[in-house]
Amino acid sequence: MAVKPERAAPLELDPPAEALDAQSASEVMRAWIADGRLHVTFHADTFSHDVSEWGRMLADISHHLARGVSLGGLLTEREALAAITEAFDRGANGASTVTGGRVEGRTKH
Repeated sequence: MAVKPERAAPLELDPPAEALDAQSASEVMRAWIADGRLHVTFHADTFSHDVSEWGRMLADISHHLARGVSLGGLLTEREALAAITEAFDRGANGASTVTGGRVEGRTKH
């Protein structure tokens, strides 16, 4: 019988310290690159009162990413944000992306 090679455990980011110390915290989105493909899980009801809040959250994430890139010295924060925004606009307004998925549950710790 063939023995399957062991796989390394997926690399996970630690939750932000602020979430661990908060009175109330909820993970709303997680993104993974697995075998070269994007996989996303999210809690769809998070902004059911106003779906446009997802857009605001993505904008806030873009600013965090641009700041992180600038701290690495590759680009200024403004240059990084411009590149991120341009790619987002191309992706959001371009040909439809093939997506698939299923509703997942939540893990309580």
